[in-house]
Formats: sequence, C-alpha cells, structure tokens
Amino acid sequence: MKRLLCCLLMVLLSLSATGYGTASDLFGAVKMANAAGAESDATTESTESEVFASDYKARDAFYSLSDSSVNRATSEHFQIIWGNRDTTGTVNRQFAEGNLANLETIRSFYIDQIGLGDIGSSQNPWITGKYKTNIYIAETGLDKISNDWAYMSVDQDSFGFIVMMPGAMRVDPPSWVVPHELAHVFVFHNGGVVPYAWNEAIANFLRNEYLGSDYYSYGGRVYGPTSDFFAPYVLNSESHFPHVKNWYDAWPIFLYINENPDNLGGLGHQTLLNLLTYGQEDSTYFASMEKVTGVSIKEILGGMARRMVTMDFKSQEYYLDYLDDLLRTRGNYEKIYTTLEKQSDGWMTVPASKAPQQTGYNIVPLNIDLSKTSVTVDFQGTSTARGADWRASIVTVTHAGDTRYSTMWNNGQNTVRLQGDEKAVYLVVSATPDNIQYLDINQDGITYPYKVKVTTN
Repeated sequence: MKRLLCCLLMVLLSLSATGYGTASDLFGAVKMANAAGAESDATTESTESEVFASDYKARDAFYSLSDSSVNRATSEHFQIIWGNRDTTGTVNRQFAEGNLANLETIRSFYIDQIGLGDIGSSQNPWITGKYKTNIYIAETGLDKISNDWAYMSVDQDSFGFIVMMPGAMRVDPPSWVVPHELAHVFVFHNGGVVPYAWNEAIANFLRNEYLGSDYYSYGGRVYGPTSDFFAPYVLNSESHFPHVKNWYDAWPIFLYINENPDNLGGLGHQTLLNLLTYGQEDSTYFASMEKVTGVSIKEILGGMARRMVTMDFKSQEYYLDYLDDLLRTRGNYEKIYTTLEKQSDGWMTVPASKAPQQTGYNIVPLNIDLSKTSVTVDFQGTSTARGADWRASIVTVTHAGDTRYSTMWNNGQNTVRLQGDEKAVYLVVSATPDNIQYLDINQDGITYPYKVKVTTN
C-alpha cells in the first residue's frame, strides 16, 4: 500500500492538468474505485464478448465487467467503455470498433517504430499480468468518469486510461486527438520522469512522428505522411520554453535530438528513447537532456534555433507550408523575425521587447548586398546577468532552397563567404545562459540583450 500511495503521489506531481486531468480528477478516480472495492475481483476477469484469444485481460477500476449500465468493445490491447445515455447520437458499436482499429495501429507505431515499451502492465510492481488499456467515452452517461474533451489519467492500480468526447474520436480520417492522448499513456508506462510542463510537447512530438508515417491510415487508405506544426512556438520564439504561450508546441528540440541533423555524437533516435525513459528528476529537463545526451545544452539549443529559419528538419516541406500560411496574417512577420535598432555608433541592438529569455531565440534578417563576397557579424552580448551567454550563427538561404550555416559563436566576429547563389542571409541568436533555471510555465524569465555590427566585403 505504501508503494502504491508513493506511486500515486509521483503521478500527481507529474501529470498535466490539460493532458492528464486535474489532481482532483485523479483523487476522484481513486476514491470511486475504492468505493467499488467489493467488485474488484469482477473487474479483472475477461469479458465474455471477446471473440479472440488474448494475453491481455479486460479490467475496469470504475465499473464491474458485468454492469449492464455500460457497453464494452474490445480489441487485443484496448477496451472502449461507454454508457447508455449518449448525448451526441454518434456513439455505437461501429464507432467503437473503428476507434479500436485506430488505437491498435497507433500502438503498433509507438512500439514497433518509435521503440517504446508496452503499456499493458501496471506501474505498481505488486500487480502482475497484462491488461487492456481502457478508453472511456465521455458524454455517454458514465457518471463515475469526469466529462472533458480529452485527457489521460491513472487509476488506483497504476494503469493509464483515457477519457475522450465523441468529437475527439473521429474514425476516418483518424483523429489527431487519439494519438496525442495515447502518447501520454506510453510516456507514463515507460517510467521516465517527465516534468509536468513537458508532457504536452512530448505527446505532440510523438503524435507528429505517427502522422509522418504510413501508419496514419484507416481501412486500407493511407493518409500519411503529413505533419502538424508548432505555430505558437514560432510566434513566441523570444520566450523561454516551455511557457504557457508555447508549451504544447515546444517540440522542435525533440526533433533536433531525434533527427540529429548536425550529426552530433550523443544525439539520435536511441538518445530520444533514453530521454523518455530516464528515471531521474533533475533541476530542469534541460539538465536531463544534457545528462542523457552528453552534449552541451547550449549546442543543442543553438543548433536547433538556427534550423528554424528554413524549418530544416525531416518534414521541412510541411513546416514551410505552415510557415507561409502564418506569414500571410498581418503582424506575424514582426513576431517571427526580429528587426534590430540602429544606433549612432554603428551598432544595432535588439529591441527590449524581442530580447530572448533563456532558451529563446531571434531570427534577424540581414539587409546586405548579396553581390559581395563575404559577410562579417561582430556579436556582443550586453546582459549584465551572471552567467549570461548566447549562441549565434549566420544562416544563408540559396535560390535552390539550400541552407548553409556558419559555425556557432558567442562573442566577437564571425565571417561567412557568399557563393553568389544566396537569396537571403540571417543571424540567429539563442540565449543560452550557464545556469538555465526552472521557470513555471506562467512565469517570464529575464532577457539577454545583445548588439551586432554587420559588414560586407
């Protein structure tokens, strides 16, 4: 019991209020399950409606498996539960079976392609055996389940479960909500210590990997590859992350670690898996990233930020389409790009409103003569904060769509030779202080201003 309570406390500390349900939801789930303690034996038996042999048994922490007030549909690894008072007129057995098919496909992708572990075993080591993951359909009369659009929570036996409204469970094309919530279940059952503020970004990253594959399909029709985007992250690039303005969308750092586009030793897909299963809680998740990868977080942040100029990742074509759409909206150009202020001494300074907070970045278009043979940027940080540091890089974009990067630096001059085929040149600056502090998602950090002088030859 002590170990179970300890497990539940850890869950409460790590669950996202939007992705997992509130703490009161979890306590309510435990309370209601305890109230049904007399039914506990019945809730772990196999359902009579199963028409195939499965190593995964059906269980239910809230309703007896013989309770006629609920309906059940099962597949090998999942059980969908709904009531008899559907308020939407859309929930029936065909709807449930379509969702079961999608859940099985997403599960296969997360296990077979991503490499995550199974979700059929309890996180409580005292509970053995393999069980189906429960999905409860809200707005169908399930009085023991809190209605909400979509969330993941954990029951009294330390199994993750999902609650979704029918509108979040489109069968064809498959809903984007389902892979997000199922990603939460996988993160929980794989045992890594993921801080509260990072759960949503990780779930969106995992979902996007699914969307970018041919597993994103239904009934023989393949809808992938496609992609989601991280617009709030791009539109608030100077902010620290995860911040309430960008925390669902702060997943480019996982793209960078997973894809390892700069071929850094220590990064790559296995490293991402190691991070998701890393069981130690550090001062920040950035500290965990540094420990797991063995790569300076400053290099990771700087390398990631400069690739945001042309969305230079695996799904670049989709990201660029989204970026083009953003730029069609008045005012977004000024949010995405930073215009420096000219000073009388020849230096240009970052506006106070755009100076990056820790882990934030600026993309600065450089208005230079592209017929020249080289561009030199003299960079100086002007923050007086202890441990202030930056990573800067010059980025050139060619007419053919290629992207070239200078070395990263943090003070003094850096020069890039122009090859005559460039159409644009940018300076990217990322704030990388020596001590990246824990900041609440509702909290702003201090800024790290800088100035530059640009010359061409």
